[in-house]
Amino acid sequence: MADPEHLAKLRQGVKAWNTWRQENPDTLPNLKQADLSKTNLKGAFLARADLEQASLERANLEMAILWNANLARANLWRASLKGADFLEANLRGTELIRANLRKAGFLGADLEGASLAGSDLEGADFWKARLVSANLFRANLAKTKLWRANLERANLAEAKLEGAVLWKARLIAVLNLSVEQLSTVKTIQGAELDVKLRMEIERDCPNILEEPKR
Repeated sequence: MADPEHLAKLRQGVKAWNTWRQENPDTLPNLKQADLSKTNLKGAFLARADLEQASLERANLEMAILWNANLARANLWRASLKGADFLEANLRGTELIRANLRKAGFLGADLEGASLAGSDLEGADFWKARLVSANLFRANLAKTKLWRANLERANLAEAKLEGAVLWKARLIAVLNLSVEQLSTVKTIQGAELDVKLRMEIERDCPNILEEPKR
């Protein structure tokens, strides 16, 4: 359960919260299982915060700092997270269905088993992120950076991949990924691919296996 003092401080508003964090740099916020649905947390400094199983449905977390935060199994349905920074955050099993994650940063984040169905991830950065078994059904991944990302067993059914960069990404046993989808990416140079999928790419769109022209 959330620490009542921490929860009360957050509900005073982002300005008061960020000031409190600055004055108490060694305090790790406990917001576990907190109900923060529809709360305005735009620009909140939530680094290292424990938000496990918290309810953040339709919350505004645009430009929020969530470095090393624990968001495992949190509910972020339809949340606005544009430009949020999830550096090395724990998002295992997190619900991000239909969330706005445009230009969000997920460098080194763990999204194993997370559900991002219908989410807007255009321009997001997933450098070295773990998306193992993540559900990306109908997600918008246009222009995303998936450099060295691990997408093993992820579901990419009807996902939009136009202009995405999958340089050295792990695409082993990915579910519902078609050559037609991959033909729209910028590159998959150096990516780990199943043998059958690689053969189809070499036949139909070999250019995406090469370094893209500038």
